Amino acid sequence: MRIRLHLKVMTCCVAAAVAQLGAEQAFADSGVGVDTALGNALNPPGRSAMPRTLDTEGFDSVRRSPTGQLYGVPYDVSEEPTKTEGGWEYTGGVEAGVLGGDAGKKNAIFRKYKDLKNGPYLDYFEVEADKPGDARYIQAFGGGAGRNDQFYGFQFGRYNDWKVKLFYNETIHVFTDTWKSLFSGEGTGNLTTGLPQATMDTTTALVAVNVKNAASVACSMAAPCWRYGGQIYASNVAQNAINGMSGTYNNGSNPATYSGPQTNIASAISARLAATDASELSLVRKKGGARIDATLTNFWKGYASYTQEDRKGARPFAMNEGNISYEIAEPIDYTTHELLAGLQYADSLTQANLRASLSMFRNHIDVLNVRDPLMSEATSNGGVQTATYDLYPDNNAFNLKGEFARNLPDLFKGRFTAVMSWGTNRQNDDLLAPISAAQSADLAAAGVTTLSGNSAGYAVGSAAYNNAMLVSNWNTTAALSQPTAKQRIDNKLLDLGLSLKPIDDLSVKGSFRMYETVNKGGYMAYNPLTGQFGRGFADGNNLTNLDAVVGLRPGATPGTANSCYIPAGYPAVPGCIFVGTAAAATAGSANGANVPVFGQARSTKQTNYGLAADYDLTRTSSVNASLEREDFKRNFRERDNTWEDKLKLGYVNRALGDATLRTSFEADRKRGGDYRYRTFEDLGTGLPGLDPATQIRLAGTLGYLAFSPAGGTVVNNANLFNRYSYYFRKYDQADRDQLILNGRLNYLARDNLDLGATVQFKNVKYPDSFYGLEKDNQDSLTLDLNYQPSAGEQLYAFYSFQKAKKSMNLNAGTALVPVINTCTAANIALYGYSACSDNVNGLGGSRPASDAWTSDTNDRNDVFGLGFQKDLGRVKLGIDYTYSSSKTDISYAYGSTALSGTAATQLAMAAIAGSALPSMTFVQHTLSVNVIIPIDKRMSVRLFDRFEIGRVKDWHYDGVIKNAVAAYDSGTLLLDSGPQNYHANIVGVFLQYKL
Repeated sequence: MRIRLHLKVMTCCVAAAVAQLGAEQAFADSGVGVDTALGNALNPPGRSAMPRTLDTEGFDSVRRSPTGQLYGVPYDVSEEPTKTEGGWEYTGGVEAGVLGGDAGKKNAIFRKYKDLKNGPYLDYFEVEADKPGDARYIQAFGGGAGRNDQFYGFQFGRYNDWKVKLFYNETIHVFTDTWKSLFSGEGTGNLTTGLPQATMDTTTALVAVNVKNAASVACSMAAPCWRYGGQIYASNVAQNAINGMSGTYNNGSNPATYSGPQTNIASAISARLAATDASELSLVRKKGGARIDATLTNFWKGYASYTQEDRKGARPFAMNEGNISYEIAEPIDYTTHELLAGLQYADSLTQANLRASLSMFRNHIDVLNVRDPLMSEATSNGGVQTATYDLYPDNNAFNLKGEFARNLPDLFKGRFTAVMSWGTNRQNDDLLAPISAAQSADLAAAGVTTLSGNSAGYAVGSAAYNNAMLVSNWNTTAALSQPTAKQRIDNKLLDLGLSLKPIDDLSVKGSFRMYETVNKGGYMAYNPLTGQFGRGFADGNNLTNLDAVVGLRPGATPGTANSCYIPAGYPAVPGCIFVGTAAAATAGSANGANVPVFGQARSTKQTNYGLAADYDLTRTSSVNASLEREDFKRNFRERDNTWEDKLKLGYVNRALGDATLRTSFEADRKRGGDYRYRTFEDLGTGLPGLDPATQIRLAGTLGYLAFSPAGGTVVNNANLFNRYSYYFRKYDQADRDQLILNGRLNYLARDNLDLGATVQFKNVKYPDSFYGLEKDNQDSLTLDLNYQPSAGEQLYAFYSFQKAKKSMNLNAGTALVPVINTCTAANIALYGYSACSDNVNGLGGSRPASDAWTSDTNDRNDVFGLGFQKDLGRVKLGIDYTYSSSKTDISYAYGSTALSGTAATQLAMAAIAGSALPSMTFVQHTLSVNVIIPIDKRMSVRLFDRFEIGRVKDWHYDGVIKNAVAAYDSGTLLLDSGPQNYHANIVGVFLQYKL
């Protein structure tokens, strides 16, 4: 069992998204009013399909917006409302009926965000009431009542004075419907299988190893035996025999010669899953809130809101224990509270906003314990049979934002704008001990007080053995460098703009924007009880890397030189002495130069400067241009600074006959400072506070690239520097050239017919990327049609096409830095660690061209839509059809020796690799038909039919459906068969009644 580190995930709280209900008021901050559209799958816009009279009196057959685009004739609201004695006037209606057919179909794609089932269904209701004498109003609406996609809104107030809004909605998210539940307790913090597990035996004097012609062995704590199914196994064969894995046992014996019983854990899992029906993993989001807006004076307004969102359920989650990958169910039980308050001021020249927001995330399941169904290790470490995960921490985010705008009529009709904000994101959750409480209980039950597995060099029971591997030194929070996370990221924003109009036809604008994040967190993995660094033995490391975390290495004794290292500010550990000299390093001091020991507090600063102009060529045409410079500074990254220049040009013509043309062109060029190899501090590896030369010397004792005691010769192995390639260019820091061309043409073919076309060509290159992303191109085309021959008739159609290609260079096949051909102290002084990066056999980063290989990912997406609405006398007919298709192909190209040293083998392997990943595709057809038949002035019948077809092919899930358990043989245990094809036909009959 690999004992997990339980540091809290250092995630920042998602930016505060304030839920609002249907707000007509416009706010300067686009983040305000997120949940304005309430609806569900059958009512996407949150409005009913109830028939209403079109307001055609006094209008042409169609209407156009100021930009010339067709829009639908508005509904008639002049019908006489119902009046009460108290002076209220109200209208409204309700639609309810029955759903049938395949409404309750269990398919994850079909049900992903909707909750339907056969039977009674309240589709929609709405009420609107006004009291003209007092200027008061009330509005209420909702739909999907009683389902997990229901929604409700309520608003009341006094026009131009105050208003209160309330809302509540639910959204279901189905992840899979082919889940095989192996574990009990899904949705909680404890997952168990209830299957029998192997138990450890350290006392039996002599046992057979249950392999033919093999000698008997004694059981001990250093080499424990294991019992399962009434049999006992020696440590060298126990794991494969008990788990039922294919392949050879640890001593080289083949399972075909195995003489033990046939029962094993794999067969027990197979039997359990065979008797288990497929189920669904999903979560439900429930969100509600309230908001009040008030006009305080002629110039001041205020608002405040509160929302709460709860998410409960489970979703697929990956777990890796003992080199075996599992699928388990991650529990979801979250609550997010969001508060918002603000003031607004506006007069004829000045506008200002002040806003404060607070978001508080709470996870009600802090820890996930998973009982490992398989035996992960045959050493005494196998006594740990529980994996522990510390789930997302509680966290808070606060933001204070001010906006100011001032018209400057005497300064070339100018306008000045300013935005300032400050925010902080914090979490200080309790950290868990390196060996969790559940894991410690496992060890206690097995009688294990000292973990083993790296017995070479250790004398069992010696002081070195006991101090390095004593469970009591790792199953307490005293083994942590700090008891809580203490994570904090602050952000600051300053955005200034000045626009002027020096002449009637010319507008110019200058802008400045600075955004900075200051990370005040970080963590150092250090055990003050033992003077050891790192994530703990067997925590993602092989136990032989216990010395890699710097501690008592094999053969070391407390009190000897370099037995451990204590950073400044931490208390002394008895017997811990560190020298750090070359001679001492050669003597065996251990340093985890490739093992992460501390998390860096990464901070960034982004500054943008811009100048833009817009010039009117004629009354109907104009040109515009802008130039922007972006500077980006980072700490703990390969590049301290990058900068990007962006040039944008645009042309608009609104009088090309019956057409309007809008075009823009953008050219961006991103470059940066010297690309340096990451230091030990950047990587979070090595020992804090030690100079690089000492780090490199100490790393040599673990077989990584390092200097010998003489300080000049290089040892080239599978080294740290090659593992973290200097030549790999991460896309956010790499040089980039980007070209973007946009075009939009609107054509008025007839008074009642609009045609349109939109194109975009995007070309992105990374010219200096030896390894990594080289190209990222994307081309898009959209065609649309809008035809309204009469007020009661409409036809629309659109087609959208997009293709994209990403090209990766995985091996350049060239000598990248010919001058750096030796990883010596002198070259490191001149070139930094890049002198050692990718240094294979002293070639200084050179790769033969025959070793080059590349990868291309090609995506294509097609979407077609068609809709038709027509009044057939008193009957209203509506038809909507949508087709969507996506396809992803991944292909490779190889040099002549990239896969094998011989030409014949190379050809055979390339043929297999080139066809190993078939196309991933998804195709969906959706057809909806609505027929509305009026019965009288207040009542109508709506007949509804929705037909869907979905086809999916994903090689990630190939063979899983019929062979889920057998996938374990390749080191995985998959419980999810993936997305499935489906077809569904939903029918409904609804009665609509208007108040």
